[in-house]
Amino acid sequence: MSFRIERLMREHLSGAAGVLVSAYSGPPWNENWSLEAAIENVNNVLETPKSIALAAIDGGKVLGIALGIRQRRHAGPVIYLDELSVLPEAQGRGIGTALLSAVSETAKAEGCNSVWLVSQREGALSQFYQRCGFAVGNNLGLYSKSSA
Repeated sequence: MSFRIERLMREHLSGAAGVLVSAYSGPPWNENWSLEAAIENVNNVLETPKSIALAAIDGGKVLGIALGIRQRRHAGPVIYLDELSVLPEAQGRGIGTALLSAVSETAKAEGCNSVWLVSQREGALSQFYQRCGFAVGNNLGLYSKSSA
């Protein structure tokens, strides 16, 4: 399988949303994304100034996406990697690694000093991120509050 990494454009919006729906539908997330919610999520990043939205594309088909939002921290600008998703049938082929590398390179070229993300602390995803050079933070917790 050959693919190229390029900036995510509006013409890829539906394909990018489809990647989110497919990638999150199975383990470990088992989330039931609607196409409408996924389109909104991708579109929000595309509309955010200085965001980094990349896609792995093969023959016009979106195989994976990386969506990063620029933030300003005390030490300078950083990219929060909001989404890294690859179609389940395309996983294990280097697409996620290529997207992560492209996000890091793009962030550095655009003056950001780091990329950070939130994911599972253990398991295959944690191992993947660590193989790609990300470190697990020991001093932060993930807090959430539901309105339900």
